[in-house]
Amino acid sequence: MKNTIQQRLDAANAKKPAMNAEKDPEFEAMVDEVSVLMQEGKLPDGFDMETAAKDPALLQLMYEYGANAGIRIYAAEQRAQDAEDSAMERMSARVRERSQLPKSTRGGSAAPAATNYHGMSSESFRQLMQQMKKTARDGGKTRL
Repeated sequence: MKNTIQQRLDAANAKKPAMNAEKDPEFEAMVDEVSVLMQEGKLPDGFDMETAAKDPALLQLMYEYGANAGIRIYAAEQRAQDAEDSAMERMSARVRERSQLPKSTRGGSAAPAATNYHGMSSESFRQLMQQMKKTARDGGKTRL
């Protein structure tokens, strides 16, 4: 594990001038602290250090808060992210389930579109007039 972290930082520091040629004592102390935590089994449950070591956010947290606190903060953030992702997946599944429910085919409150008398063809208008006359003969009322 120490080698993995060291390799990643060496690769990142390779782009910088040769002034970083000597070892960083702060980094070495942090690596030693992580090694002790791993040996004593004090890492959070289910925490995969190899995967986490690839994330620069972990290294930054460890520099800011120390190795133990940085690892715990990182693990808590990952659990929170996993919980949020899980909640979003459950919500999406529930929305998909609801969209598959049968829907009522009754119109109920839908109002018919207004008839456009100005845009009607002459033939359509004649047919409408004949239907209105027939309705009037039968005793019905026509609403425009």
